[in-house]
Amino acid sequence: MIEGERDLPLFFMYFVIWKPKDKFTSFSNVLFAFEKDAIEFAKKSVKRKIEWDVVLYNNENYDKYWYK
Repeated sequence: MIEGERDLPLFFMYFVIWKPKDKFTSFSNVLFAFEKDAIEFAKKSVKRKIEWDVVLYNNENYDKYWYK
């Protein structure tokens, strides 16, 4: 590893979570390469009064939100 280089993936993926009742869960099984694409999808797909967010697709978020 080159000095100053981080141990990060070469790219990131995002997915949309929403809170239909009392806890957040994944909104769909679609992954997005860009955060702005995920935000645009959520704005078009989720009803206005429902709370939603875009999160990074990683082990922590997968275990926490993916169809739980």
